[in-house]
Amino acid sequence: MTKWLNEELEAIGNDENLYLSIPNPDGNMHAPAWIWIAEADGRLFARGYSGQSARWYQSAKREGRGHLSVGGIEKEVHIRIVQDESLNEAIDKGYEKKYAGSAYLAHMIGQLAKSATVEFIPIDDSVE
Repeated sequence: MTKWLNEELEAIGNDENLYLSIPNPDGNMHAPAWIWIAEADGRLFARGYSGQSARWYQSAKREGRGHLSVGGIEKEVHIRIVQDESLNEAIDKGYEKKYAGSAYLAHMIGQLAKSATVEFIPIDDSVE
């Protein structure tokens, strides 16, 4: 599995404006969605604020891939649904660290958003 580089994690960690584009069924890219991202153990995760009904989450579940734009990083990614409770606890800590003081934090670590957690796995262009 391809891993995030330390400089990528640092750039992403310093920027709250992450955009995710996911292909539509016809292959064209959907307009980017602004999402919150958190790091846990050198891995990147996101949650749907409105849970599994979030439009981007439904597209991510269907397509399993997308494109991230954040902190000067442009990256193609595989998207994996996360259902592991102990991993979700680590992701909660990542959200708490990055978004401490936000009025939306409690919701993002609550059950509704937690039910729509995904991992972004970078695609190594040199391999694929």
